Amino acid sequence: MEAKRLKVTFLGSGGYVVTADRSCPSILVDGVLLLDCGFGSLKNLRAAGVSVGALKRLLITHHHADHVGDLVGLLWAMAVEGRGEPFEILGPEGTDKLTLSLLEAMNTPPEYTMLKITFRNLSGGEDLGEVKTLKTIHKPVNLAYRVERGGKSLCYSGDTAYFEPLAALAKGCNLLIHDAVFLEEQKELAALTNHSTAREAGKIAEAAGVEKLVLFHILPFNRGFEREFVRQAGREFSGEILIVKDLETLEF
Repeated sequence: MEAKRLKVTFLGSGGYVVTADRSCPSILVDGVLLLDCGFGSLKNLRAAGVSVGALKRLLITHHHADHVGDLVGLLWAMAVEGRGEPFEILGPEGTDKLTLSLLEAMNTPPEYTMLKITFRNLSGGEDLGEVKTLKTIHKPVNLAYRVERGGKSLCYSGDTAYFEPLAALAKGCNLLIHDAVFLEEQKELAALTNHSTAREAGKIAEAAGVEKLVLFHILPFNRGFEREFVRQAGREFSGEILIVKDLETLEF
């Protein structure tokens, strides 16, 4: 009997802002688990043919707008479509307050608040079975996630400066999706903004012994330099290196 494959669809593959070809960060796992929900991700969820009712859980890495920009839209869609079962939202401390305050600020109709949402605020270091977490170097607080399903595994760094302990969280994963906002020539800016370079992402991937590395969170001002990102990461990592596009799917 063939082992179950893990399906990962990139609803948003870009940086801080939506561009013509990239939405903000969001990753769909097996059609039921969402990692971040940045601007543009809800539209791409529809384009991928996935119902919001199929989603079970949202894992939020941190509270920057480019990672939670479609949160209210997602919850409104669930309410409008009559979702009955609870929806779980996990994220750093204050994720519950952030969500409820956004719903209030957007004048959410009272009937929409009947949607059953359960929250779990995390501090990093949790082992929740299918999901494991790690606090990384970033402001505001960012959590990296390891997700294991059907004998397959992935690790998503969220936003982070170079952080060696991340390799332990990602150890042996089939896929590492790592912040790679900058090139090596921009490493001072990477450190200043709590992001990583492509080469640093490669170092983590090699130390973790992962099979594939996705260089993630590509910014508009580095468009056209994709090959250079891959080349620089390849100085450190001997496995397969990818830069994905919106709605691209990986199965392994």
